[in-house]
Amino acid sequence: MICSVLSMVVTSVLFLVGVAFFIVTERKGLGMVQLRQGPNKVGLKGIVQPVSDGVKLFTKGWVYPASSNKFLFLMGPFVCFFISFMGWVLFPSSNPSYFFGFSTMFFLSLSCLNVYGVILVGWSSNSQYALLGCMRAVAQSLSYELVMSTVLLCPLLFFGCFELFSFRESGLVFSMISLEVGFIWFICVLAETNRAPFDFVEGESELVSGYNVEFGGFGFALIALAEYGSILLMSLVSFILFFGGLCWLSLVGNMLMGLGVVLVSYIIVCVRGSYPRFRYDMLMEFCWKCLLPFSIGILVLFLGVLVWL
Repeated sequence: MICSVLSMVVTSVLFLVGVAFFIVTERKGLGMVQLRQGPNKVGLKGIVQPVSDGVKLFTKGWVYPASSNKFLFLMGPFVCFFISFMGWVLFPSSNPSYFFGFSTMFFLSLSCLNVYGVILVGWSSNSQYALLGCMRAVAQSLSYELVMSTVLLCPLLFFGCFELFSFRESGLVFSMISLEVGFIWFICVLAETNRAPFDFVEGESELVSGYNVEFGGFGFALIALAEYGSILLMSLVSFILFFGGLCWLSLVGNMLMGLGVVLVSYIIVCVRGSYPRFRYDMLMEFCWKCLLPFSIGILVLFLGVLVWL
C-alpha cells in the first residue's frame, strides 16, 4: 500500500515537472532547428525558465469575456487538465499505483474524452475564433481516432492481451515485426495531439490561436499543461507498444523507458520544426482515403496471419 501511494505521488510530481521542462525543451529545440536562440536568460542557459513561466502565469488574474458562459469557461481548463492527468495511471512502473487488465482500452477512452474538454473550452468562450478552433479539433480527433484504434489492435492481436505491463514482460519488439504500423501510429499521435504539421486547431493565420484564444494566466497554464502532458503520455504509450520488450521490469528498464519517452517527444518537436502546416482538406482526405483503408488492410492481414498460424 505504501509503495503504491509513493509511486502515485512520485509519478504525479514527475508528470508536472516533466511537462514544465518539456515546454522549455521544445522552445530551445525549435531554436536549434531554426538557427536561433531559445530561452537563455533565466538561470543557466534558460534552465529555470519553466519556474519563471509558472510563477508568471499562476499569479496573473483570471479574466473572462463578458459574453462567455462563466461557469463552463472556468471549468473547461480543469476538465482538460484532469483528463490529461488521469492518463498517467497507465504508467507501467515496477510498483504501479493501480493495476487493471484493460489499460489500453482505458487509454482509448481517455483519448476520446479529450474532445469534450476542447469543445467545452472553445464553446464556453462565445467567441467565433474559439468556436472554429474547437470544431476543427473535434473533426480532426474523431477522424484520426478511428485510424489509431485500428492500428492499436495490431500489436494487441500479436501479444494477445490488453495490458501495457505484458508488453514489457514479453521481451519482444513489435516495431521489428511491422514497422509500417509504427509509422501510421506516429502520424495518428501527431494528429491527436494537434501537433505540426497537423496543428490546424491553432492556425494563427485564420484562427488567432484557436480554441484557447480567450484564455490567459491560470487558465492558459492549465490548457498548456494538459496539451503537453498528452504529448508525453502519447510518447510513453508509443514507446511501450513498439519497443516495450526492451524495457524489462527493473531499474535499468525503467531508465530505458524514460529515455525512450524523451526520444519520442523530441522527435515530435523536430517534426514541428521541419514540416510546414498542411491544408485542412488535405488532412481529412489523407485520413479517410489513405490511412483508414491502409490500416484496415494491415489489420485484416494480421488477422489472417494469426488464423493461419
